[in-house]
Amino acid sequence: MSTRPPRGPRPIRRGAPGPPRPTGIPAATLRRLIYTGAFAAVTAVGAIYGAGLKTQQERQQEVRRIVEAPPEDRVRDLEARRAALLTQRKPLDAKLADLRARMKAQEEEEALFAAAKEKGVVSEVDKTKKPQG
Repeated sequence: MSTRPPRGPRPIRRGAPGPPRPTGIPAATLRRLIYTGAFAAVTAVGAIYGAGLKTQQERQQEVRRIVEAPPEDRVRDLEARRAALLTQRKPLDAKLADLRARMKAQEEEEALFAAAKEKGVVSEVDKTKKPQG
């Protein structure tokens, strides 16, 4: 039979007990999850903040480059920007013309329906159907 040395007295806990832990999750696992989440949050915030700083520095460099550029370069850049905007304008003008044509056709259709309704040819239930001439 082995003899163990006697243990000392247990420490007495004073004060209120700690916050209750969710049952079923060991303390080491809970601590590991908390640290993992905290490190991930710090990393994400740092990446976002760093990207913002880099964008701000690039914008300042671009403004400085434009301000310090000679007038000929500024005019050339503005003409290039104008050409790019004009190429973007063509498809938008086509879409706008198409939209206006559809709106006009819809207004004409509604006017025909209203006229047909006044004549008593079409009832309110038939509104989804197109009126016939």
